Parts: sequence; structure tokens; C-alpha cells
Amino acid sequence: SLRETKIGLKGPIGTPIGTGFRSVNVELRKRLDLYANFRPARSIKGLKTRHDDVDLIVIRENTEGLYSGLEHMVVPGVVESQRVITESGSKRIIQAAFKVARNFKRKKVTVVHKANILKLSDGLFLEVAREVARQYPDIEYQEAIVDAT
Repeated sequence: SLRETKIGLKGPIGTPIGTGFRSVNVELRKRLDLYANFRPARSIKGLKTRHDDVDLIVIRENTEGLYSGLEHMVVPGVVESQRVITESGSKRIIQAAFKVARNFKRKKVTVVHKANILKLSDGLFLEVAREVARQYPDIEYQEAIVDAT
């Protein structure tokens, strides 16, 4: 089992859109506490790309935010979805980002947020990020609003 061996091989898993069962990916993330999603991106020399010299790692929280999967119908035609952000969840994903930065000799961590609109949830996320960043003075800390250009 995954819990015993800590090893798994998973192929693509489809989830019906709008109806049907809960995403198997989301269920695995929840049950196994797979909170960090690492997405490296690097341009390859000699390959034509839109941007040259891309070398970054995107680290996304996998179990909180909209991945909480909490939603309900208030009245017919009106649905609410909850985006759950916790101090502990924020701290561990931000610590993971700084540890990856240090281990892979990266110079900067950019925390992407929407605190200009989501004042409480992303405000908490940024507060925790700033606190964690102070523990890594050798790594530059930056903030960016997710949809600002």
C-alpha cells in the first residue's frame, strides 16, 4: 500500500465535470496529506520558446483553498464554495517553498496571492509568508498579486 511503502505510480485520472464522483486526485491528496504540488518549468536551449532562460519551480498548495472541496447549494440557482486557508497549512507550504529554494540554490521565493480582494484568507497567507521569510534571510522574498500584470 502507499502508506506502507511510500511509493506509488499513478497515471492520468479523469473526473466528470460538474457532476459525478469526487476527484480521485483530490481524494488521494486529502487522505495521504499530499499538500505540496511541485511544477518545475525550464526552457531548453535550442528549442524555440516564447520566453528564453525560464527556470522556475511553481509550488502549489494541494489540500486547502478551493481544493477543500466544500460547497453547497444555498437555494436553487445559487451555490457557495468555501476557500479554506489555515495558518498551519500556509506555514507548511511556504516553508516547503523556502526549503526547495535553499536545496536547489534558488535566490528568490515569490508568494502569489489575491490579498487585495480576499483580505482575510490571503491576508493570513501573506502574514504567515512574511513570518517564514524572516527565517530565510539568504533568500529574497517577493509578493505578487495573481492577476496583476
